[in-house]
Amino acid sequence: MRLAELAAPVDAGVGEILHLPTPEDVRAELERIRAHAFTGSDKLYAFLHFVVEEALAGRAATLKELVIGIELYGGVIEYDPRIDSAVRVEARRLRRKLAAYYEGPGRKDAVIVSIPTGGYAPRFHLRQDTACAEVGATGAKREPPMLAVLPFTALCIYEKAFAAGVTDEIIYAAERDTHLRVAARAIMFQFRESRYSLDEVAEQAGSDLVLHGTIRRVQAVHRACVELSSRWGQILWSDRIDIIGEGDLDVQERMAEAILERLPRDALRERGIPEVA
Repeated sequence: MRLAELAAPVDAGVGEILHLPTPEDVRAELERIRAHAFTGSDKLYAFLHFVVEEALAGRAATLKELVIGIELYGGVIEYDPRIDSAVRVEARRLRRKLAAYYEGPGRKDAVIVSIPTGGYAPRFHLRQDTACAEVGATGAKREPPMLAVLPFTALCIYEKAFAAGVTDEIIYAAERDTHLRVAARAIMFQFRESRYSLDEVAEQAGSDLVLHGTIRRVQAVHRACVELSSRWGQILWSDRIDIIGEGDLDVQERMAEAILERLPRDALRERGIPEVA
């Protein structure tokens, strides 16, 4: 994303042009956020400032855990995401801090800065554009898509608890993504030990999208093979993700973040459900 592209008009698909904030607008918003929400939190603000400036410079795609860790937390010894979770922990704190700011002192700010769950690249938009972007051609507001996350299947009997933990972390992270809705754990975990069809799952979850996959481990490598399917069994997206690590909780969290980061958001948005006007 080049600087010129950040402020370029965008067609929302509803006959209106949406204007993204300029780099100057974004930097001014950063100063407001710093003054009202980050007093005494210099290190956390440094995280926000770094990712915003990298995005404005056109390097949003390079904002990975290792890059941020080396830049902000490397010190004398290089940051190693396999044994250090500082970036992931601070990213969660930063998302909570931004959410609290926009619910409080920043609730009327024209520019909104966010860091969606599953990645570290920030997003910028104008508050007055939010309602326009969510309106379909018929004038009905479009809700975020509902995602049903099936309990992941362990390919080894010893990995059942680990697979359940990955499922739980995906649901947890998806619940905090403003661009998604996710079916409740109480609904999804009833399928853990039962036979089912994707249509049955979608019916109970109220969703046309089902995320499911398998888990296996070979020594320190945890592998997830993931699919996003329609309720009729059509595979919309699939991927394979390897995470190296020994601590189950840390690996489960990293795996959930990687899955949501790679989830094709364009495909999800196309299936947003119109509300009744």
